[in-house]
Amino acid sequence: MKSVQIHALLLLTLCAVTIIAAEPDEILPGSVNDIMVTIVTPATNTIWGIEDPQSDEEWQVFFDAAVQLVDASTRIKAGGKGPNDATWAQDPEWQRFADVLIESGQEIQVAARERNLDALIEISNDKMYPPCEDCHIKFHPGLQ
Repeated sequence: MKSVQIHALLLLTLCAVTIIAAEPDEILPGSVNDIMVTIVTPATNTIWGIEDPQSDEEWQVFFDAAVQLVDASTRIKAGGKGPNDATWAQDPEWQRFADVLIESGQEIQVAARERNLDALIEISNDKMYPPCEDCHIKFHPGLQ
């Protein structure tokens, strides 16, 4: 019995070492579309859906969405494993769109920490929205 436990522990350790040693792109989401659907869309929908948060918990929701937006936009900037992702990531406009999303997310984090509803709405509508629409027009026509 003790031999089985030792072998199981060794196997688990080997699996953990293999995961840690894996290249980052081997464990990150596969495509830009995956990141958009699973992270960016829910985060931006949360941000655009802001009404009038009052409590710390309500403001935290918007801060967290902005953190997700920054993280996902950083990944999108690097490209992904989708059929067009590497080509898109080399396009200067793609890089600019991603940079604006990163900056917007960072500014929304500040606005949420400061409980500044006007700033959060202005950033999300005037700064964050235009590159989303422009990027979809250029890189994913038909999805707007």
